[in-house]
Amino acid sequence: MNRPNSYSHAFLYFLCALYLVLAGGCGTHQGGLQNGDHGFVVPEDDSSAPLTRTELAALQSTGQIDRNVPATAMADVARQYKHFLRKGRNTMSMFSKRSEQYLAYARKVFRSRGIPDELAYLAIVESGYRANAKSPAGAVGAWQFMPYTATQYGLRQDWWTDERLDPYKSTEAAADYLRKLHGDFGDWATAAAAYNAGEGKINRAKQGTGARHFYEIAERNHRLDEKAQLRDETKQYVPRLLAVTKIMRNLPQLGFDPISPETAPGVLRFSARPGTDLKGLARQCGIDWDEFAALNPHHKRPITSTERSSHVYVPVCNERQATNFLRSPASAPYADWRPSSVRSKVDSWEKISRRSGASVAQLRAVNPDHSALRAGDTVLVPRSVDMSHAAVAALDKRETPRRAGKAVARKYNVSIRDLQEYNQIADANKVRAGHVLRIPAR
Repeated sequence: MNRPNSYSHAFLYFLCALYLVLAGGCGTHQGGLQNGDHGFVVPEDDSSAPLTRTELAALQSTGQIDRNVPATAMADVARQYKHFLRKGRNTMSMFSKRSEQYLAYARKVFRSRGIPDELAYLAIVESGYRANAKSPAGAVGAWQFMPYTATQYGLRQDWWTDERLDPYKSTEAAADYLRKLHGDFGDWATAAAAYNAGEGKINRAKQGTGARHFYEIAERNHRLDEKAQLRDETKQYVPRLLAVTKIMRNLPQLGFDPISPETAPGVLRFSARPGTDLKGLARQCGIDWDEFAALNPHHKRPITSTERSSHVYVPVCNERQATNFLRSPASAPYADWRPSSVRSKVDSWEKISRRSGASVAQLRAVNPDHSALRAGDTVLVPRSVDMSHAAVAALDKRETPRRAGKAVARKYNVSIRDLQEYNQIADANKVRAGHVLRIPAR
């Protein structure tokens, strides 16, 4: 009996709230959400021009994830939508353009799992589709996975690689996670909120408020004690997703440059042998190393793991060169190398070179983050090299006499050979402290 009347009140509330937002008045909404990584800042007061008829039509458009949005939530959607069209327009434009490279694959993956493909825009909200994004809290990649959740969904993280940074494999993991959350909570809005806040947080909020879904949780959030309440970031997360979705759905109509994900340059996934030289692969394909590294941000080293096969991405146009290179055993010159800890404080690249036979230049090339060595560093070296304290000490003991002779030769500006001949020393290694040496006249 009272349902029509309650809907009328809700609709009237929505119209009032929407008027304040769209007309640029001084609303009473508390605190704009700010995320420095993304540039998504929703101001408390918005004095910019009202929405045009075209912008209003785009705001009213609906798809699979923004039907039946309550009036109170729709007011937040409208505020964020207007912000992205005005003050946040350049940021929105940059993110939409960046998403072009990944959206076709993301939509394909989401559809294959029965997920609305517009949820692929979640990565815009998470990171602006920046594959190498890292948050202060430790979330990484376009889909901002935390370490534990990433491991649960098959993303490897070790000395060699961090697959949270893999824009394609992390998309597959995000789709699997969202499907699981939808199974837990029953609707996509609550699943998205749980993606942001965590399953436990949303479950506790549902139980504490008696709510059925995210929108009811947001309305009843004040009933929870302070620790259990959803943060403003989470309360605005779903409205922000819906605002971004409405814009992405209507880019040309809203004056943004159109994007063409289906025709964006594609990449191919190749399997690489253990110890593959990635810089060699890039050279073979004629790709600048920085460009290649941007395609493969999940690889931490310029070579692949020596412990297992790995995958790499190469532009479709370089398929032939990549295939020929990766088929050759010569593509993996580091297969017999291993990560090893530096144990001695006096070890150096020069000493490792003498113990292993690898050149200093080669050692430095595969360990670009270690110009100098410190005890405790993990570096890549030939598997046969002994990194123990004893091995370093033994090398120093063998080379001390030679260094002593060389030091005298340098001091008096004579060659080590002249010094040996003048003092009738057959082996420079037999020079000992206390020996008296005669210096040949120059």
